[in-house]
Amino acid sequence: MKNSFPLPSLNHLEVLPDKIYSSLEGAILRGRIKPGDRLIEDELSRSLGVSRGPIREAFRLLEKDGLIRRVPRKGAIVESISREDISEIYEVIGILEGLAAKLFCKKATDDELARLKQIYEEMEIEVKKDHFVRYQRLNREFHGVIIDGCHNKKIKEIYENFQKQLRWFQKITLSYMGRPEISLAEHKNMLKAFLKRDGEKGEVLAREHIERATAIYLKAT
Repeated sequence: MKNSFPLPSLNHLEVLPDKIYSSLEGAILRGRIKPGDRLIEDELSRSLGVSRGPIREAFRLLEKDGLIRRVPRKGAIVESISREDISEIYEVIGILEGLAAKLFCKKATDDELARLKQIYEEMEIEVKKDHFVRYQRLNREFHGVIIDGCHNKKIKEIYENFQKQLRWFQKITLSYMGRPEISLAEHKNMLKAFLKRDGEKGEVLAREHIERATAIYLKAT
């Protein structure tokens, strides 16, 4: 990667991997860094005014979230997922999450319900603080608890096969103006249904949550 990517300098900030991650993530999702572009540690170090250690950690987080892949002797390469792939995958995910939500209301333990409530409360705090990266991670945890708590191995296997696409999709939809606040309200309504163990309502709300996010994605891409 060369200076053609307009990334802000971080030399005036308390530099943490999360800050570098957020800068690169935003550049990727907004198209300033394109699919197939290489991210080179030395060049990023000079461009951002930071050491290579935090950059490596940021790369690890970006790879985990499916935004880049690290190739031996080539460095980090930005991944690509097509609009059509995402649209088709989320037709499946909507049904899958709806079923998982219905089963969660029936099978989740009290500890799993308590954990879901705790995650939601942390999500509220991060939205108020405008901590976008942390909110994304909590959002994934919230949905992960539902998938684990539905206690259906096949649903979990299928869901995990789509992790790369799920993370890419969530990042784009949550980056849309006002979406974190809307997302939080949707999670609150889902949580209420789960705490009442209302499987029918939980299923409907979970599917609607995915459908709304998909509509935002298709509008944004």
